[in-house]
Amino acid sequence: MKSRTVWLIMILEFFVVIGGVLAVKYLPGAVAYWRSSEVYKRYCEVEGVRASYVKDYPVNDTLTIGVTLLEATDSAGWEYLKQAFAISTEMVRAAEKIPSFDVWIRQTLKDHPEIRYDENDDSSSDTKEVEIVAISISKQEICVLHTQNEQERDAVFYKKIESNL
Repeated sequence: MKSRTVWLIMILEFFVVIGGVLAVKYLPGAVAYWRSSEVYKRYCEVEGVRASYVKDYPVNDTLTIGVTLLEATDSAGWEYLKQAFAISTEMVRAAEKIPSFDVWIRQTLKDHPEIRYDENDDSSSDTKEVEIVAISISKQEICVLHTQNEQERDAVFYKKIESNL
């Protein structure tokens, strides 16, 4: 009787291990916390903000990038995001009055999407890494596109232009 129980437990453990391996293999969208973006790590614990990280988001046939999406789940979360990303009341009013002003796009410093990148600023150098941030005021979402170089930023901008045509 005891050997039967031992065999049953071993078979059950085998299926649990196989199920875990298959889940990891067939759920490529699931990214381990330590492999996600710094932005995701900073915002995943903020109350009122839902943070999501997408690894290898396809931009075109040959380019994939990481993307962090920050969504306000309530009014307090939206107020937090507006303050963190310096979303002014003028921007909000413009988006409410003119729907084409809903999405605002800016360049920011890598891993610091709250800080705008100013290429005319003397303290900025060519060696700084820049990412793209798209803010949708009506959806109360902020999308951080983790680009690595100028070619990737150009590809993202061209993709956005094509999708609006």
